Amino acid sequence: MATMVDNFIKHLRASKFYRVAKQNPILIKVKRKYDKVQYDKQKDSVHLHGSTILKLMKEGFAEIGEEFWLDYGTLLGAVREKDFIAHDKDLDIGCFDFDDEKKDKLVNILEKKGVKLYKQYEMDGKIFEQAFHYNGLHIDVFYYWKQSDNIVWCYFSEIGTNMEFENRPNYQIAKGYLTSKVTSHFSGLMDYGFKGETYKIPVNYDEYLIDNYGTTYMQIDEKWVAGESPDNIELINKDVIVKEYI
Repeated sequence: MATMVDNFIKHLRASKFYRVAKQNPILIKVKRKYDKVQYDKQKDSVHLHGSTILKLMKEGFAEIGEEFWLDYGTLLGAVREKDFIAHDKDLDIGCFDFDDEKKDKLVNILEKKGVKLYKQYEMDGKIFEQAFHYNGLHIDVFYYWKQSDNIVWCYFSEIGTNMEFENRPNYQIAKGYLTSKVTSHFSGLMDYGFKGETYKIPVNYDEYLIDNYGTTYMQIDEKWVAGESPDNIELINKDVIVKEYI
């Protein structure tokens, strides 16, 4: 059923009726209800499959000679709850950027493990973020660059108000995403035990989490919205193409 709805949305978004349809009050209610059901399923998937996908990602990265660290909500949960955040609907990891050929190799390696590419974010012909899914669970990979000895940055994209879609044989192109540059203090990586495995996290994880969530990050806030409160975010006025494999 979910696949049928996804395919319907895919074709609707690329049609000339999309702008009219998304303002229809009945369709708005249906979409909100569908999104709520999907959100609840995704939250469940984090706890059902989160440990598995992290281990598979670790295997995949090792095969290409790279390593990642737990990032954003996944790092926050590991530090604060010693578990995945109860209301989180996806996982996040970060790593230093490597060439796109190696990223393609990673995609192929992970696909053999059942982890498939879900979204790919590109700017100026360069991949800066990828999202994968496994059994309904999404995991975002943020590629980082060094700004200075103790500052790193990545791009963060979110859906804009004027989206345009174009269907291709194997994916759909989405244009209109709003993209920001996010900077964080970074002093290197250390090993950290999480969910029975050892993963990398920033050595200065307290400072890193304060950068992204503020000084009250140890307090649970289910209504927290990414990008609303931190002052380490700078909007980038550049065109971004997102390939959505739905």
